[in-house]
Amino acid sequence: MQSVSRFEANLLRLLGYFLHHEPPERALPLLENRCAAPTCLHRNAVHLVKDALAKGCVVLLARRGGWRRERFLRGDRAVEGRLWERTPPTELGLTFSTHTLEFLIWITANRPSDKDTPWRPREEDLTLGDRLLLYFAHEGLRSLADGLGARSLRTHQPFVEHGLCWLAFPEDYTAAPVGSRPHFAPWTNGVGACMLEALQSELAQRWIEVESGKERISEPQAMRVLGLAQQRVLTAFLDAIEQAGRMDLAKFLLQAASVLVGPHAHAGMWTARLQMAGLRVADRAATYQAATTFLRTLDRLQTWERRARGVGYFDEDYTASQLWKGGWEEVQGDILVERARAIVQQLDPMRQT
Repeated sequence: MQSVSRFEANLLRLLGYFLHHEPPERALPLLENRCAAPTCLHRNAVHLVKDALAKGCVVLLARRGGWRRERFLRGDRAVEGRLWERTPPTELGLTFSTHTLEFLIWITANRPSDKDTPWRPREEDLTLGDRLLLYFAHEGLRSLADGLGARSLRTHQPFVEHGLCWLAFPEDYTAAPVGSRPHFAPWTNGVGACMLEALQSELAQRWIEVESGKERISEPQAMRVLGLAQQRVLTAFLDAIEQAGRMDLAKFLLQAASVLVGPHAHAGMWTARLQMAGLRVADRAATYQAATTFLRTLDRLQTWERRARGVGYFDEDYTASQLWKGGWEEVQGDILVERARAIVQQLDPMRQT
C-alpha cells in the first residue's frame, strides 16, 4: 500500500468519482470543503493518478459502448466488431499532459466558482486523454456541483470549446458566449473518432432525453436558448464530420430519431406546455423553430443519403456513402423525415393564422 497525504487522497477520490469508481456522496464533501494544495505531489500519488487514468478511461469507454459489435469506417473499408476489434488496441492509446494533473489539483483545492485562482488552459493545447477526462469530469460536476458554480466552468476555456461536452450536453451551453464554437477536429479522426464511436449509444440517449424534456418547457425564452445551443453544436458537428468524410459518426442521431419520431409522434411532444399567449408572430415562429431544431436537422441527414445514391462503385467515398445509406434505410429515414416535416409545418405560425 502506498501512503499519500490528505490532499492527495482527496484528489484521488475525486478522480475516482469522475471515473465512476466513487459514489457522489463521497465526492460532494470534497468539493464543498476546499483543501489547500501542496507545493507538489508525492511520486506515490502521481503514480496512482497515472494508473487510475490508464485503466479507468479505457474501462469506461468499453462499458459505455466499446463492447458493442458495430460497423464503422476504417480508411476505405467498413469494419465490424467491438472497438478493440475494429482498431488494434496498440493504436487506441491515450496520452495525458500536465493539464490533467493541474486540473485535478485545481478542482481539489478550489470550488468551481472560485474566480481568484481560475484554471483556463486553451482547448487546443489539450491531448485527447485530457479532453476525455474533462468530459467525464463535466458529466460528474454538472449536477453534483451546480450549486458550487460548476455552471460557470462552461463559459470559459477549455470547457466552452469542448466539442464532446457540447454534443452530449447541449442544454448546459445555453449561456455560452455568442462567439464561442465547439471544437470537433479532435473527434473526427484517429483515436478521437474511435471514442466517439464508443459513445454513440450514450449520445443517442442524451438527445432523446433533451428532446423529450422539451415537452415540459413552458417559458418561450428557455426554449429559444436551448434550440440555439442545439443548432450551434449540430451545425459545427455535422460540418466537421462531413468535411472528414465520417458521416457514420452521426449514427446516434439516426438512433435518436427512430425513437423520437415514431408513428405516434405529434407536435405536443415538443411544445405541450409552451406559454405562447400574447407573443408576436415573429417570437412564436422563433420559439417553434427552436423547439424543432432536431427535427429540422433530419433534412440535412437526408441530403447525405440522396447524395450517397449517386456515388459509384469506383468513386473514392463509395464505402462511406454505402455505410450511411444502409444506416438510413435501417431506421427508415425517409419516413422519419416525413413525420418530422409534418410536425414542423403544423407549428408554423403562418399556417395557424
